[in-house]
Amino acid sequence: MIGFLIINYNDAATTIKLLNNIKDYSCLSKIVVVDNQSTDHSYEKLKKLEQDKIVILKRTDGRQFGAGINFGLRYLETQNIHYSFVSNSDIIISSEEDLKKIISKKGRGAIIGPIIKEHSGYNKGWKVPTNFQLILSSIPFIYRFFDHKNRYHDEYYHQSFLPVEVVSFCFFFVSIVRLKQVEYLDENVFLYFEENIMSCKLNKKDIYLDCEVEVFHNHSVTINKNLNRAKKYLALSKSRRYFAKNYNHAGSFTQSLLWMIEKLTVVVLSFLSIFYHSSKKE
Repeated sequence: MIGFLIINYNDAATTIKLLNNIKDYSCLSKIVVVDNQSTDHSYEKLKKLEQDKIVILKRTDGRQFGAGINFGLRYLETQNIHYSFVSNSDIIISSEEDLKKIISKKGRGAIIGPIIKEHSGYNKGWKVPTNFQLILSSIPFIYRFFDHKNRYHDEYYHQSFLPVEVVSFCFFFVSIVRLKQVEYLDENVFLYFEENIMSCKLNKKDIYLDCEVEVFHNHSVTINKNLNRAKKYLALSKSRRYFAKNYNHAGSFTQSLLWMIEKLTVVVLSFLSIFYHSSKKE
């Protein structure tokens, strides 16, 4: 049996679109929506769609993305489901055949991701960043010039199914038993770096990209609805520092530098926000 897990936060309309997209797929035994403590009555709206195949669950202990995934996967395990898709609400799947192609490869990896089509191009997985790359990525605008450094070269994608260190967690297929062995996702980060952390938990192995399948990610629709620019940067920065310290063996100098860049950037963003609003009033 195969599950499909959707994480929702204040985005019932987008989640309902995805449910309507997949609810009749025969390859899925159970579809679970975990509402991560929404404040816009999402849970009540989604609960109306509950049926034998569709289950709506509500968390009340925080809004961490990873914790929501863990909550849903543990529920699926109680239903004797050992493999599941995990998806953001803002994913569009072209056909059931795409899911069947990935399902046919179950047992070949702990995590399998498709190619993610985004507004900016294609996400085909990446390598776990070095600490130097983490420092560069923490500097607004500068990171764009170095973002490609931990990507695979085009010639790497010479096979339809190949190992990568990291795949996007906006949509992936997972062995629940395998994730249980590494104690699921780390719940100490919010929205960012879950993928890199999981790669380290799996020793950068057992993660694959299925190049035969593409799904569309309406990138950052949900995040942008719920976080302003400064809060987004702060959440990203805190997760980056946590990853560097606990998984990337960063020394005290790197940790301090990341902390200083974070504080300076927040001050600059706050100043720009004040300046922008003052200019609008004039």
